[in-house]
Amino acid sequence: MNIAILGYGIVGGGVHALLTDGALGIRVKRVLDVRSIEGLDDLLTDNIADILGDPDIHCIVETIGGMHPALSYVTSALRSGKHVVTSNKELVSHGMAPLMEGAAMHGVQIRFGASVGGGIPWIAGIARQRRADRIQAISGIANGTTNFILDAMAHGAQFADALAQAQRLGYAEADASADLDGLDAQRKCAVSAAMAFDAVLETRDIPPLGISSIQRADMDAFASRGLVCKLMMHAARQDASLSAYVEPTLIGIDSLAAHVPTNHNYLCMDTVRAGRLGYFGQGAGRFPTAETVVQDLLDISAGVTYQARKAVPLPVQNDAVKHAYYVRTAVPGQFVAIRAEAWGAGILTQTVSVERMHDLARQARIEDPGVFIAGVQG
Repeated sequence: MNIAILGYGIVGGGVHALLTDGALGIRVKRVLDVRSIEGLDDLLTDNIADILGDPDIHCIVETIGGMHPALSYVTSALRSGKHVVTSNKELVSHGMAPLMEGAAMHGVQIRFGASVGGGIPWIAGIARQRRADRIQAISGIANGTTNFILDAMAHGAQFADALAQAQRLGYAEADASADLDGLDAQRKCAVSAAMAFDAVLETRDIPPLGISSIQRADMDAFASRGLVCKLMMHAARQDASLSAYVEPTLIGIDSLAAHVPTNHNYLCMDTVRAGRLGYFGQGAGRFPTAETVVQDLLDISAGVTYQARKAVPLPVQNDAVKHAYYVRTAVPGQFVAIRAEAWGAGILTQTVSVERMHDLARQARIEDPGVFIAGVQG
């Protein structure tokens, strides 16, 4: 099978490196990039038409990232009868249903295993499990940057120092706001939930709480109570709707998720027949992510397809999910009605719905940008 790689960055370059020896029967025929890249010689082009118009290219690997021009390139490739493998979580989270419909219409596949979980076979696991089982809920640590920071803080580091170290190691961008504010995990939650529940849902309907305002005092309060803080995504079936949200979550020190180290991910699905299934591994990085891309390519080459399912629009409603929260804020008056007790630098609330707490969080942030809120896992 001949492929073209769109975007020769960390992941795209990793895919090329894994395929260079030709042992897997997949040949990189073209690379699209606007830069001059030493060693690519005749492979390199900056014109997508050179790829779309080549009948000998059977699949494109999109590792550009973002929405534009990635969306245009991917949709054009599908219309041209070419398979697509992408690691682009933003692209997939905003357009999974139309992209999959477009692939089916033109008799090709779109694969996005590397969009969630890096090297973890999470999306492939969902696709496999749902063939003969029913997935009731998904949850877990889906962002390696925030897990690295929270793990470092659990071992005594200050937030700023942990973030700087993550940036030095390449786990965090110079502008890490998408990670710290929960937007990266929000997109991964949308992709995972759409796949697990055959749902059409809007990413913007999944409310995120992040960790950008967490402080040393918060971590000390959690540790004194035998708790660890992890940024987690949560989604579950709720009759004719879904619950879906992202928030810092306090979990017991004895739980598996509490011991997920550095930049790793830990993703779980709760199913009717198999019970709880967990996936652990490198959530990012050049070769872990590239390996998942290559696995998708091998499936396409072997004719392995995702089972066709009709996706239906499902609203996100978080009013039925309830638990206590830790809140530290300079404007505690907004939380008086649900306050339960003082808890170190903050307060512990009574049991409250996720929907109400995320609404209160948005209101509190207007007066106190430094407010920090974490759900307490029951």
